[in-house]
Amino acid sequence: MFFVQRSCLFLFVFAIFFVNDNAMAAFEFQPGAGIGVKYTDNARTEPDNTVDDLITVGNVSASIYGDDGPLKYDVMTLFSDHRYTQDTYADQHYLNLTGDVDWEMIKHRFNWKLSDYFTQRTVNSLNSDTPDNLQDSNIFSIGADIRLPFSERNNLSISPIYSQYYYEELETDNKQYSLEVNWNYQMSRLTSTGLNLNARKINYTETNSLGQSIDGTIFSGFGLIISSQRLHSSYSANIGATSVKRDGGYETSGFSGFLRWRSDLTARSTLQAQASTDLTDTSSVALNDDTDSTSVNNNVQISASIIRNSDVSISYLRDDTFLRTNISARYHKIEYSNEPLNRNIQSFDVDLRYPITQLLSGGLYTNYDYTEQLDTNRLDKGINVGANLRYNFSRKLQGLFDLQYSKKESTYALENYSEFSIFASIVFGIGDIQRL
Repeated sequence: MFFVQRSCLFLFVFAIFFVNDNAMAAFEFQPGAGIGVKYTDNARTEPDNTVDDLITVGNVSASIYGDDGPLKYDVMTLFSDHRYTQDTYADQHYLNLTGDVDWEMIKHRFNWKLSDYFTQRTVNSLNSDTPDNLQDSNIFSIGADIRLPFSERNNLSISPIYSQYYYEELETDNKQYSLEVNWNYQMSRLTSTGLNLNARKINYTETNSLGQSIDGTIFSGFGLIISSQRLHSSYSANIGATSVKRDGGYETSGFSGFLRWRSDLTARSTLQAQASTDLTDTSSVALNDDTDSTSVNNNVQISASIIRNSDVSISYLRDDTFLRTNISARYHKIEYSNEPLNRNIQSFDVDLRYPITQLLSGGLYTNYDYTEQLDTNRLDKGINVGANLRYNFSRKLQGLFDLQYSKKESTYALENYSEFSIFASIVFGIGDIQRL
């Protein structure tokens, strides 16, 4: 089914060309290809009997992009081939796709929206992302954005959305039907307030040997919203509640909301902070992590549980002539309704980049993660420390050389390991080779 969905994404883009005279003029196609090699002294990330390996990677990628007139689209696909020269693992082949299409069928009134994200996620989120702990996953959605402006200051929007979640290994495939209604009132030029009403139905599509499936779930909620924009800062807040009902009779409800704040401290530095909490499902949280570059991926273990998802983060970005600094910290708490998976996650990241010459830049980075699974008393602490050099041979040809030391300490003995690795890659066009 997900192969059909990805085909539909491309067909949807090209079909609209027939009804949009400006689409072809805005069409932009970019190819890409790259090769990479990694040496590691612990390919299986094991505590003992470590195995060296040399891993080669080949990438082929392509993207189409357009942002002109009623049609906006951004679709990228990438195929990568991983070969383990010492046969630590069988050769791996990965396909990734990210695609978003937004078609304004009626100007300022009605938009169709389509998205598809095909990637690989860990089966067990606490364990290392080695090939035997990865699974294909796909999130497809199609929906509409209907806008009804009653006056210059009053606007109403209605958004029905259908989503489908697929996981290769875990038996939690599901379909989701959601409806969101937003009323917005522009109090002043810089401040607005509003009301959000939402409802979502989840149907789990896989069945066991007896033909039984996981109980469906209905989420419903509301929130009061206020947002404001100033010369050097902005904020938005939502205060509300969410209620949950499962087909088996389980019910619960509770507070939900968020607060987001951003401030331009100087012309070159920015500080951002946010806090949020909600009753939701694991698939939705995983989607938000996967599509948000500021998030720490794979904190959530995919399951059919209802979860209380609470998150606090802060980040600082400074872009000087001689140094680019990115520092972030995050606290993430996930409480599961009917499984012993409750966990607290703390993370801290530092990324420093220094332009050595016009074409050559150097970087230093460190990532620290602390994960405590409360019900099983499992504790995992991991750190990565690395340095790299990037060189632009031309506008489309870039090279990377990276050294990294990784260490993980866990109360689950099989997850203890340390690893030193060297990674090098060269890429033409788009589609960076991700560090293995």
